[in-house]
Parts: sequence; C-alpha cells; structure tokens
Amino acid sequence: MMGLDICFFFFFFFAIFHLFYQAKIFLNMLLVFELLTFLIFCMGMFLSSVSLNYVGFHVCLLILCFGVVETVMGLAILISCSRYTGKTKFVSFSSLKF
Repeated sequence: MMGLDICFFFFFFFAIFHLFYQAKIFLNMLLVFELLTFLIFCMGMFLSSVSLNYVGFHVCLLILCFGVVETVMGLAILISCSRYTGKTKFVSFSSLKF
C-alpha cells in the first residue's frame, strides 16, 4: 500500500514538472492532463476498493468519462489551431481567441 502511494506521488510530480517544463507544446500539455486524469481515476479506484464503497466506483466512471471528453475537446482544439496557424507550438495561448 505504501509503494502504491509513492508511485502515485512520483507520477503526480512528474506530470506537474512536465507541464511547466513543456508548456509551449500543446500535445504535451494534453498528454499531461490525461496522465493527471488517469492518476485521479486510479487513486479513486484504489480508495473505493479499500473501503468497498460502490458510489466511489460510479464517481470513478464519471471521472473517466470526463477524461474522454477532455481528450476529444483538446484534440479538436489542437487540430483547429494547427489548421489555423500551421504550428502546434505556441508562444502564447491568446491566439485561441476564447
């Protein structure tokens, strides 16, 4: 149990470090957000299985669905921006015009 916590802790800080280090490449940011969503899902499944909480399993499935929606919307924005500018590397995300 302690080894699993250390593994989650390591992957969480690796994802945060990678997010700040490679912040200009949009695809890397999408992968980091997907890793964070997966870590939240795995931690929720682990905690739900320890306490045998069936509501927690449903919440984990909801988190997984939000992760899929996040991925689809992120890839749609990536394709839209790459068609608009011809690049996937950005200096500033103000070009997205939200």
